[in-house]
Amino acid sequence: MTRPVPRITAFTAAVLVFGAVNAPTVLYAEWRADFDFSATVQTLIYAMYVGGLIPGLLLTGRWLQRRSPRTLMVLAAAASVLAALALAVAGGAGALLAARFVQGLALGVVMTASSAALYGAVPPRARSYTALLVTLSALAGACLGPVLAGVVADLSGGTTLPMLAAAAAAAAVLVLLLVHGHSPAPPTTSAPAGPSTGHLVLGETGALAVVPAASSTPPPPAVLQPRSHLMISLTAGTSWSMVGMYQSVGPGLIESTLGIESLTALGGIVAAVLAVAGIVQVSARNVAIQQGRRLGLSFLLLGIGGFVAMLLTGQVWWVLIAAAGAGVGHGFTFFSATQELGELNRRQPLKAAASLSRYFTIAYLCLAAFTLLLGMVGDLWAMVPAAVTLMGILATGCVAMLFSRNTPASP
Repeated sequence: MTRPVPRITAFTAAVLVFGAVNAPTVLYAEWRADFDFSATVQTLIYAMYVGGLIPGLLLTGRWLQRRSPRTLMVLAAAASVLAALALAVAGGAGALLAARFVQGLALGVVMTASSAALYGAVPPRARSYTALLVTLSALAGACLGPVLAGVVADLSGGTTLPMLAAAAAAAAVLVLLLVHGHSPAPPTTSAPAGPSTGHLVLGETGALAVVPAASSTPPPPAVLQPRSHLMISLTAGTSWSMVGMYQSVGPGLIESTLGIESLTALGGIVAAVLAVAGIVQVSARNVAIQQGRRLGLSFLLLGIGGFVAMLLTGQVWWVLIAAAGAGVGHGFTFFSATQELGELNRRQPLKAAASLSRYFTIAYLCLAAFTLLLGMVGDLWAMVPAAVTLMGILATGCVAMLFSRNTPASP
């Protein structure tokens, strides 16, 4: 029997790959200036990352039935090294597009495989503890990547060294998995603690979690009836659209509007949004679904208003308000939507797997579509009026979701 991956190895591997793949967040505007491509291409490069992430998440669950988590993480880390090196020496938009797709695919594989390894590590731990590790691995990597890339870029004055550092981080994962990729002792229990008891899915914080297998006896109905699958998915999509803006053209817009030249500071703003969102999601477990949705969408509106005010006034205080609003809003909105979907799936257990796949696919497609549309409209007009207009449309969507309600459940 294959020995499980040590818990510390799986956690560290996830953090390092997350950081390596999120390092380009603060470099998009620099690449655009270097290679003189359009805003549409800039956002398409980001969309290609999402385009690789989705199949990586969906397919790895099947691959885990034939390959061990360690094997899949080794392959994904190797691909991430090659993609980071390609970004370091890229000579044009084509190389950036291809490398970002590979990075997204690799991250999807590592997210799923590392989560499976954490849930299957020995000795077993409580699932709540393991879920926290999964959440923290995604949060730490997504926050550290842009900040450290910004530091290296500021010190080196270019984009090559940050991506070489990202390649080194992914290479460290390879070394770690080869040297410390097996538990020193065989499993001591016959019942696995891993994902055989349920389905691996993207969890409340954007990381992977285990959802218990469907039972033939659904639990008693909750007080409120969940909304339709489409409404739940679009609610999550509104907050992910805001996150996508910060991860793609947001740093460039802040740089040009406020005159901030430090990529470290820009990476810190993006990291703050993600960190606040993660803290909210970890802390919001006792908040009712409908209340969480109202809080989330209200804060998203604050974040949108703050970002638009920053673009129009050039005042630095607005970007702080915008980042705080976006972080709190995304945390509450995405967490409440995922909880609501869980309630819907408990009522329809036989459709749970397909429902979860559609939910996360729609959420990420909203993220990619919004950023890509922002780039296309920015090329037709200019980035600031395009951002103001499309964020106004996003705010309208938030208001529509804010007034959607859960009806009383049938007795």
